[in-house]
Amino acid sequence: MPPNKMQSFKPVVYIPETLQKQLERIQSYPIIVLQAPSGFGKTTVISEYLSQLDMHQVYWYTCMGEPIRKAWNGICKTFSHIDTSVAKQLETLEYPTQENLVDIAEIMSGCDVAGDTWFILDNFQYIQSKLPERILYALSRYRCPKLHLVVITHSIDAMDISGIPADQAIFIQNDAFFFQKEDIDAYFRANKIVLSRDELDRLQMLSEGWVAALNLQLIRYLQEGDFEATDSMENLIRTVIWKNLEPDEQRLLIAVSLLERFTMEQAYIFLGKNTLPAGIDRLLGGGSFLYYERENGTYTLHSLLQSFLRQELRRLPVGEIRRMQKLAGDAYAAIDERFYALCSYLEAGELEALLSLPLKAADFSLYPEDGSAEVLERVFRECDREILVRHPQTLAMITFELFRTGSYAAFMKGCSLMEDMISGPEQNGLNKDDTRKLTGQLALLQSFAAFNDIEKMSALHRKAWEVLDGPFSNRNDWNDSWTFGQPSVLYLFWSVSGALDRELTCMDECLPYYIRLTEGHGTGADCAMRAEALLMRGEDITAEELCHKAIYLAGAQEQDSICIAAEMVLLRIALLRGNAEAFENVRKSILKRAQIGVEPTVKRMADLALSFVSVLIGDNSVPEWLTDLNQITANLYNVAVPFGVLTHLRWLFSQGQDAKMLGIAQGALPAVEKHHFLLPQVYFHLFIAVAYHRLGQKEAAEAALDCALSLALPDGVFLPFAEYGEEIVPLLKLRKKQSGMTKLIELYRRHKIGVEKVRKATRICQLTPREYDVARLAAGGLTNRDIALRLFISQETVKTTMKNIFQKLGIRSRVQLQELKNTGKI
Repeated sequence: MPPNKMQSFKPVVYIPETLQKQLERIQSYPIIVLQAPSGFGKTTVISEYLSQLDMHQVYWYTCMGEPIRKAWNGICKTFSHIDTSVAKQLETLEYPTQENLVDIAEIMSGCDVAGDTWFILDNFQYIQSKLPERILYALSRYRCPKLHLVVITHSIDAMDISGIPADQAIFIQNDAFFFQKEDIDAYFRANKIVLSRDELDRLQMLSEGWVAALNLQLIRYLQEGDFEATDSMENLIRTVIWKNLEPDEQRLLIAVSLLERFTMEQAYIFLGKNTLPAGIDRLLGGGSFLYYERENGTYTLHSLLQSFLRQELRRLPVGEIRRMQKLAGDAYAAIDERFYALCSYLEAGELEALLSLPLKAADFSLYPEDGSAEVLERVFRECDREILVRHPQTLAMITFELFRTGSYAAFMKGCSLMEDMISGPEQNGLNKDDTRKLTGQLALLQSFAAFNDIEKMSALHRKAWEVLDGPFSNRNDWNDSWTFGQPSVLYLFWSVSGALDRELTCMDECLPYYIRLTEGHGTGADCAMRAEALLMRGEDITAEELCHKAIYLAGAQEQDSICIAAEMVLLRIALLRGNAEAFENVRKSILKRAQIGVEPTVKRMADLALSFVSVLIGDNSVPEWLTDLNQITANLYNVAVPFGVLTHLRWLFSQGQDAKMLGIAQGALPAVEKHHFLLPQVYFHLFIAVAYHRLGQKEAAEAALDCALSLALPDGVFLPFAEYGEEIVPLLKLRKKQSGMTKLIELYRRHKIGVEKVRKATRICQLTPREYDVARLAAGGLTNRDIALRLFISQETVKTTMKNIFQKLGIRSRVQLQELKNTGKI
């Protein structure tokens, strides 16, 4: 059979009558959900129907199983074609969480469009499980009646649509997509084929009303004059499509199946020329198994066809598979998707191409779920030394990234390789300038091996500056959070008990060399560290001055992590002084920085800073990710994980989960001892002492407290004990003769008074963020049902929350709540 038979025919799309009637209603709804398994024609149907309506403002994003951060980034970029301002605001949220659903709803409420506009989220099932409940409700909160959100998915959970009023959404599900006999007959007649009754019965039996099968059987009928006697989709695709393609066309389809989606230019890369084979050209021009997204100029394969192609890929010789994977790497590199290019080259064994990629730190920030550390470790395992030494800049970047992800053995291997290269520059093909650059880069990387010994690190920074005679590299290639995504400089660099003053002096002397070397990275960190250390001793006046200096200096260099570190100190100062107004102002400043900051980890730093302090004033709600140790590990760099665990422990303490707090603190201690992080050591021992004390194990409590005090008192670090003095006062009194204990007790009393003042001065500060939102809406006259809908929670949750609000605020009615609002207290 001539191969052009299939290629020259494009079936007319037919929409079953039942489905047509439901589609005729969709213009009246802000949200439309099409739910059915793969192969039911959801994408084809909505595309055809909107085309029939002559809708031109249709914007499409197809999820392909990418990490949630990358998917959200793609969704926001697609939405920018509809409303640039809204898209930009959504993108600053990083990705949806239960905590920011209200923010998403508020942002979407500001969306406006000129005419009927359709935003389509296809293959939504790939990201559904990674998104919070009621995300669809939040996304559909726009007030513009001309904007419609269409969600195409395999299945929809009850909680995904919970809260969406019946008049706001239409759900078109499996049954509507099935073709009855009369639909099959009409479909074939629309394509100029009249079936006999026997043929119709046979086709109904073979396809079971499944449009993907019907479409292929239609093409088969045109080719052969009969139907394929199978109900297997794989056999249908093979017979109807695959066997009618030329070998070069088959190879191209297999190759592009390696990509999430592809552009015409990427297809040309696989072909090695700028013209497409006739059969592929026809497929790209339209059909049921390959879709074009106009907004970003990309094509996506239907999941059924992609699954078939992946099976065909596995049947190919190993050499051919690797050739295609290499071309996939070229295709990803062509659109600057360097992480996926790296992965493709690695699978292909094309290590030279991999190491030729101009990698940057930002190339790894969107893919934590894809295990970038494991990928980079594999690069080192599989690359011969001879290949690595030919690419010193990429070697340096990979080595730095391995340190950030906590792959310390691989990091040291990278440093060792760079040393070998420098020791024999001529043998390794390095000229004088290359050797100089590599020597300077190695010195900086080796400084991380000395982390957190400030003097040793600084000696290497000075060496790097002397060798390079200028900055280390393009800061944008390497820049990220100076504090590794957590909000405390003291946490990172207080490493020796009794040596804090020397470490502060050393930081003052040494940091300028690093700042000069990195063109401003870390500016203000010395001020932030000293401010935090002074606050630990109760010296809040000087600490406050230094915080403002740190924020000014760091802000000028867009050092979000340093700004947030200083602001967290200011938040704790406000609490110590009992200054509720200052506390609230700093809190708002941190929240604003989380929205406008430039560092990739700024939102998580803000979460950590606010949660670390807010639990002390009775705010027991923290972001969902901080209540789960697995999420803490997944969301933070390895260096920052202990601070995340510490924040988690403070939350557990507020929840009264003593046994769990005890077990986690004991388990986390060895890691922080290994890396010489004294601040979390003090806190972990303190939490162990508190837990044992609550559990009635006095001797164990005293032993743990003695460990904490032995680390902290030599440096006058009193604040951790002051924060939890209520729990350990009986134990502290037994140690009142110890040096520094008098100041510690005084700071405890002052801190206790300050916390109470904040609570009493502004009673609303006692409320959790969720309680505050409920109180504000209730004071505005909304009913429980209205509040539940607005905040994406159940009415029962609203009822329980209202009881907590009344109890905390000492009131008995909504009238009193409204009075608080009228006086500006809510």
